[in-house]
Amino acid sequence: MTSDPQSGQNPKHNDRMALWMLVVVVIVTAAVFFWTSSRYQQDNSTERTHVDSQGHLHVLGVTLGKTTLRQAERILKSKSDVALYIYPQEHPKAGMKLEAFFPAIADHTKVVLLLDLDDKALKEIEVRATIPHLYPDKVARMNLAADDVSRARSATVRELTLIPNLTISAETLKARFGEPDRMQPLDKDRDEYIYDAIGLNAVISKDEPPVLHFTNPG
Repeated sequence: MTSDPQSGQNPKHNDRMALWMLVVVVIVTAAVFFWTSSRYQQDNSTERTHVDSQGHLHVLGVTLGKTTLRQAERILKSKSDVALYIYPQEHPKAGMKLEAFFPAIADHTKVVLLLDLDDKALKEIEVRATIPHLYPDKVARMNLAADDVSRARSATVRELTLIPNLTISAETLKARFGEPDRMQPLDKDRDEYIYDAIGLNAVISKDEPPVLHFTNPG
């Protein structure tokens, strides 16, 4: 009788395959939550997304209402592109905003920080900024003068918007943050999940990347 030359190797081969599959599962599972991991934090004492006793939200190592843009750049290990945006009245973000955009941090996740400057300071920056570039949606972008870029890096972060480089489902969101306080459809392709306790509004779309917007709760 002719024996199968591979028969003696199957158990070991199967064991190796099972081990590799376990490793892959662990890696994929970890990647799902990479966008809120401690990889971006500078010290191990900073916990994951949470609200401290003073009501400040901590997310990605950034403390809303306390961390400056300069500190945020060190925490996220990336330089930002700061610009003044003027949103039309019909836009959800209507008004003048100073925003810092991180095109891609470590895992290609995009981050936008809204900086905390009052209207008077924003108008002063507008006077010295470049002629606005108008986008098709009527949003105007103005580049800052050199002195104002330095001023912006000393400004405090008020809000943080996260656009993960991952496909996030409602189930993934709930696994990370629990059941939302409210869920509402925005249209046939987009649903909004609201978490009051951590100031999170998450929009999940069928065709577009997810958008997670964080503000200090209350």
